[in-house]
Amino acid sequence: MLDNIKFYIPTKVIFGENSLNASLQDACAFGKNALIVAGRKFARSTGLIDLICEVLKNNNINFDVLEGVSPEPAIDDCIRAAEAGKTCGADFIIAAGGGSVMDVSKAAAVLIKNPGRLQDYFGEEKFRNNPVPVIAIPTTCGSGSEVTRYAVIIDQEAGTKKTVSSERIIPKMAILDPALLKSLPGPLIAGTGMDALCHAIEGFLSKKANHLTKIFSRESINLIINNIVDGSRQSFQSMEKVFLGSLYAGFVINHTGTIFIHGMAYGLTIKYRISHGLANAICLPSALEFLKTHGYDQEIEEIEKIFKIGSIHDIYKQIQIPVKLRDIGVKEGDIDVLSEMAVKGCERAFKNMKTSFGLKDFAEIFRSIL
Repeated sequence: MLDNIKFYIPTKVIFGENSLNASLQDACAFGKNALIVAGRKFARSTGLIDLICEVLKNNNINFDVLEGVSPEPAIDDCIRAAEAGKTCGADFIIAAGGGSVMDVSKAAAVLIKNPGRLQDYFGEEKFRNNPVPVIAIPTTCGSGSEVTRYAVIIDQEAGTKKTVSSERIIPKMAILDPALLKSLPGPLIAGTGMDALCHAIEGFLSKKANHLTKIFSRESINLIINNIVDGSRQSFQSMEKVFLGSLYAGFVINHTGTIFIHGMAYGLTIKYRISHGLANAICLPSALEFLKTHGYDQEIEEIEKIFKIGSIHDIYKQIQIPVKLRDIGVKEGDIDVLSEMAVKGCERAFKNMKTSFGLKDFAEIFRSIL
């Protein structure tokens, strides 16, 4: 007998090369004032912002542009975007960038319509008023944020990442144009692609997984594993498939959440300033080996029908991702701090798991990666 299935995606998804221009015109139905949110360089240097502005002008939409969102966004990024949105009277937000830009846009969409601090809304459905709509234009192949209910933000006071979670912040439209990936450097494709792989695998292992999410997980894993190497070498056909795999993984985690691999990686991102995707990738192989002997043997066996865990290190060498923590500057003396940060970072993740782990468990995994 199959498990009960719940699957909800309110996002209008458009995927296809050179689909951006025509699809953006549909976004103009969301109001007369738009805020465009972007990162520090990519959207401007590639002409993406100019293209968005041109479409909005042609459709008589007023707009302001906010650039400079941090690669690992903090609360200040969200406050700045919300203030810009209030100033221009934004009816909707266009998030043009990677996961950081999309997460900041979703958090800002909440703050534009709700009083108080962002910290008041960390957790599940903490805000009263509906946020302004978000139109997502992802420019990396990893976050899946264009179709998820999460905005993940660094809370410096808490020393970890926190999440605003609600079905009401899922973007109304997601325009995935693989042509935008052509300007991405190989290491960024590798790092964001591995983030998407972690989403697909962690979603598969979540206790919230169901028959339908596992279909998307399997397809996502296959697309990414079989194309990440050539994709990181700028094969457009392979980049396109990794991009699609990232979208499918977003469908998955929107329903399942992630498990403890993401929570482990938060400390590496905050303490060592490495990218979110790279931090997840470093933790992935050892975390899966640990799960194999800690209550997840059957689930890992299912994963290994798709790919062998031992093959990941070979992929890392080909895409030039560090295999060991020492490669990013971690020392033996850092293990205890990283373990403490992992326990804190995994508070939400443990709700998606059959069991939870403590300091000794995380120290064991981190030492195996050291």
